[in-house]
Amino acid sequence: MSTLRKAVLDVSALFEETWTGIPNVVAAIAERALTDDGIDWIFTYETIPLPRDLVQRFLRLRSGAGGLPALSQLAWDRQPIPFDEAQAMVALFPNIKPVRGYFGTEAIIVHDLSPVTTPQFHNADNIFHFANRIREDIATSDHVFCVSKATMGDVHAYFEKPMEQMSVLRLGAEFDPAELSAGLLQVRQGARVEPYVAVIGTLEPRKNGGLIFDYLAQNPGFAHQYKMVFIGRDGWLDEKGRLMERLRHVGVSADRIQFTGFVSNTERTALLLNSAFCIYPSFFEGFGLPVLEAGALGKITVCSNSSSMPEVFPEQCVFFDPGEMYEFAQAMRIAELRAAQTRSRQQSLSDILERAAPHGWDACYAGVAQWVKQQ
Repeated sequence: MSTLRKAVLDVSALFEETWTGIPNVVAAIAERALTDDGIDWIFTYETIPLPRDLVQRFLRLRSGAGGLPALSQLAWDRQPIPFDEAQAMVALFPNIKPVRGYFGTEAIIVHDLSPVTTPQFHNADNIFHFANRIREDIATSDHVFCVSKATMGDVHAYFEKPMEQMSVLRLGAEFDPAELSAGLLQVRQGARVEPYVAVIGTLEPRKNGGLIFDYLAQNPGFAHQYKMVFIGRDGWLDEKGRLMERLRHVGVSADRIQFTGFVSNTERTALLLNSAFCIYPSFFEGFGLPVLEAGALGKITVCSNSSSMPEVFPEQCVFFDPGEMYEFAQAMRIAELRAAQTRSRQQSLSDILERAAPHGWDACYAGVAQWVKQQ
């Protein structure tokens, strides 16, 4: 009788109280690992093994709230995986590596190299820390999963990782049918909702939110027709403060701009479904998950044509150069026309589920599981 391959999944990111980005990626992989009877998965915080019911609780709540006190107790009750046992295991680190060379075979997921490729959007300490850490993380990994072809090209170009030691691990998008039904009901009652455009992504300089305000300064009438709703939590370098300061000089009333801050998956789905169309003007992305989510929901997105973004959901995007206002203005006009045509053909729940099905997380996990079994 064959013995199942022992594999470690570092789920440290799940201990964050609010999940966006990487915690959601880890959650999607962990959900599938929990039901995979072909691999003996061990879930860890760094090298401390975690009880499965704790991971399941996080997944059920979609939050790591209360996890750190539990971890403090676990650190007393449970010993780290012994080094000699770890040497016989395969380990996947979905973000940074807390240890290097501790496990017999190690893989890392690289989401982007933005502090290296676009340092102008990060502070010096972050650039230095990231550049040195990621270099060693990549060098000590037997395999590197990259979330896009663009990111894989960056890893090869900047850190000379051989292409045969890398592969693309495409991210996914999934929606709760109940949340979709609730959002679609609001769409059908659209007369009660003031028209708005959704600007999606964390508030940080790399996301290029200032372009929206430059556009409104040249096209103030647009703000009378649509509100601009920024969906995403506050990031770094006080980008929200910078944007609000810019608004003072645009000539548009402050009540035409709304910042939601962090929102739950349910709220996010409803906001995207009810929007006229979406905007994603980022200068650089390792993948661009919000573009995939908007596309799966049938939303047209005015999207930057840089880095990985043309890979994500091109059929639902109107692309533009993020440094060219004229191209952005043209893309906005095209998107408005396409969105009006889309609204005239009301979509059903089955329409969305069918469109989203090829873009779920199963393929992402399958890539991980296949690699583990080959080791």
